[in-house]
Amino acid sequence: MFEPLLTQPKVIEVTEKTLFVVKLCDSVSDFSLLQAMGGHVAECIVIASEPNYMGVLVRIHPFLTLDILPAVAHSDNTLGRSSSIERCVGQGFRLFSALGASPAMCANLLRQGLSFEVSYLENGDIAFCPLFESKWQLVALENDLRLFGGPIEIRRAKSILARQLDLDVNSESLLLELSEIETVRNDLRHFVSDSSHARHRALVNEVSELDNQLLQKKQLISRYYHQAIERPNWQRAANHVENNDDLLRKLAYYQLLAPQELNTMVEQMFLDETQIV
Repeated sequence: MFEPLLTQPKVIEVTEKTLFVVKLCDSVSDFSLLQAMGGHVAECIVIASEPNYMGVLVRIHPFLTLDILPAVAHSDNTLGRSSSIERCVGQGFRLFSALGASPAMCANLLRQGLSFEVSYLENGDIAFCPLFESKWQLVALENDLRLFGGPIEIRRAKSILARQLDLDVNSESLLLELSEIETVRNDLRHFVSDSSHARHRALVNEVSELDNQLLQKKQLISRYYHQAIERPNWQRAANHVENNDDLLRKLAYYQLLAPQELNTMVEQMFLDETQIV
């Protein structure tokens, strides 16, 4: 338990099957999570495991809250969920966001609350069964290799590049993506400026290539972001939204009301413009 950003350890005593709910504070914005999501946001270690008593040592990020609730029946549909984990006394796990997952989606899940069920098993272990999507993961302490997978700056850059681009989100989510890319690019610049790293030619070349790819992705997202916030027509409000189905229906009404000669002229003008392009 070396993460300095987490709170002081707190012992949670459990006497029956229980739900742990990790939730983002309402007063915290999604942008505040960008730095925190570079590492784990919660950490648990089992300190007691008995049929009528379970003890768990918990540390969470200061932006989060932990609620202890009675276990309730839940759906057996585990599609898309993170896998459960069994721990004995002295063992624990960390809560990570999945590599390549969108920060907007991770923040939204965290704001809704990440619940995992804690129960005692017959073999004396404690089972932690996550009831949330696999965009967040419970990683056993002995399997936590993120600290040994290379510099964190390079790993974050690669995870952003591997992330599938979702352009159907709102403008705030796109701005969050842009902020994350700029933060990671800034971290890469500081990483290369370190004299101890500047001597490694291959490492500098890799960082330079990653920075160029991040810049291209930033430019692409910026284009869609500006299209999302610009005002398409001064006769409508800036937040006016009109989907393609409405536009097609409106065009069909214009074609019905307009004379046949006018429709023919419009079709011919469209064909001429297409041929020129």
